[in-house]
Amino acid sequence: MLLDGKIALITGAGAGIGAAVARRFAAEGALLWLNDRDDEALANLVEETGGTGMAGDASDAAFVETWVTEAVRSHGRIDVLYNNVGVSRSGLIGELDDDDWHFQQRLTLDTCFFATRAVIPHMVAGGGGSIVSMSSGAGIGGQYGLGGYAAAKAGVISLMETVATEYGDQGIRANSVTPGPTATAPLLAHLDQQQGGVAAHTADLDLARLTEPEEVAAIVVWLASDESSSITGHCLRSNSRSASRRPPRASA
Repeated sequence: MLLDGKIALITGAGAGIGAAVARRFAAEGALLWLNDRDDEALANLVEETGGTGMAGDASDAAFVETWVTEAVRSHGRIDVLYNNVGVSRSGLIGELDDDDWHFQQRLTLDTCFFATRAVIPHMVAGGGGSIVSMSSGAGIGGQYGLGGYAAAKAGVISLMETVATEYGDQGIRANSVTPGPTATAPLLAHLDQQQGGVAAHTADLDLARLTEPEEVAAIVVWLASDESSSITGHCLRSNSRSASRRPPRASA
């Protein structure tokens, strides 16, 4: 029971890694305050985990403030925040339009900032807490064809490092995680349409396989718990690519 009695907030909890983290948090004794834009998925997860949830857009600063305020009103404090929301759109930097760029920054970096900013005063008042945010290997060194996403995920890492620096003396720890390509339904559906499928996509990963959502959840639980009480300002990398892959340019 690594999180026994802790009040844990999760954005983007309705499916995939977010849902796996919510289930693991509940199994470890946390009291959950969940968020997702998908009302039905959120309701199902709330019923499954015994938590509480508010459907809404985590990229809307006003909604996030309300979501956090209601968590404090219901539970009196906040011990853990897990920022899970993130999206990508492929395209070379020279070909991304404004909408592609801003969409990725808003859903990936703004969501992390809004929730982090909203919980900090409550964590300070409560003597501390742990913030864990989902980044990506694309945020370390960039990634071909995913420049907008890479920039947003690099921002997530830097944001957590800055929070760790600014609020460590007030008991707040902040860390990020890069899980490697993870076997979620959207990725599996995408890879099923690609030449070579999963095998081709995972050949140059350190583990030569996809990461399972439950493996990511185990990392997040550890960072959220007191077992990692001296760990802050770190990006925990797992199942990375051994070398950056650059597909050849099409011939003229």
